[in-house]
Amino acid sequence: MPGAKLLVADGVTAGYGKIDILHGISLYVDAGEIVSIIGPNGAGKSTAFKTIVGFLHPRGGTIRFNGEDITGLRPDLVLRRGLAYVPQGRIVFPQMTVLENLEMGAYIERDRARVTQALEQVYALFPILRERRRQKAGTMSGGEQQMVAIGRALMTSPTLILLDEPSLGLSPKFVTMIFEKLVEMKDAGFTLMLVEQNAARALAIADRGYVLELGRNRFEGAGPRLLADPEVKRLYLGG
Repeated sequence: MPGAKLLVADGVTAGYGKIDILHGISLYVDAGEIVSIIGPNGAGKSTAFKTIVGFLHPRGGTIRFNGEDITGLRPDLVLRRGLAYVPQGRIVFPQMTVLENLEMGAYIERDRARVTQALEQVYALFPILRERRRQKAGTMSGGEQQMVAIGRALMTSPTLILLDEPSLGLSPKFVTMIFEKLVEMKDAGFTLMLVEQNAARALAIADRGYVLELGRNRFEGAGPRLLADPEVKRLYLGG
């Protein structure tokens, strides 16, 4: 339902070993939104995603998804609740075909009809994956592999998709295509949250955005407003 809070992270502190990277960050995602998280390297953007998904156990704060407390829950249990995660780096199974990679995304789904329906939705979004479904994923270009990685996340028909640096390392043509596809995904009814180094493009498509700095909230607001904010421009957008 549009406007309903899908994800709420409140006062989250987390890190690696004894070192905290996040220092009480708070953020939320409403159903139907694109929310972008930007900030300099080391700001804690990817750490926030890893903590939400369960790869890191928070030392403080709470994380609620769809009204349920998922703080510290294992990643496989988070996935089963409808939260999908696309890590940075275009991670695919290189020796498997495109179709096999996509089917791996639906490993928790036992209803074959729902798998087929999800596959058709992925092919509608990324027609090239239907054409290349018998091709080994490792032989594809970086941009095509990113489509496979995103498509695989869609195979569970998730309620919320977290994308970590979806444009990282891609050619300009594929960067443009990926951002266009993110908007198409929103138009198709998906809710998205992305961490992105390409701050201007991330804010341009965002309903709302967050700027993190040194593991803390620095700015937040509507995407267009942050994009036009002189201080955000000066500090993070190179303008």
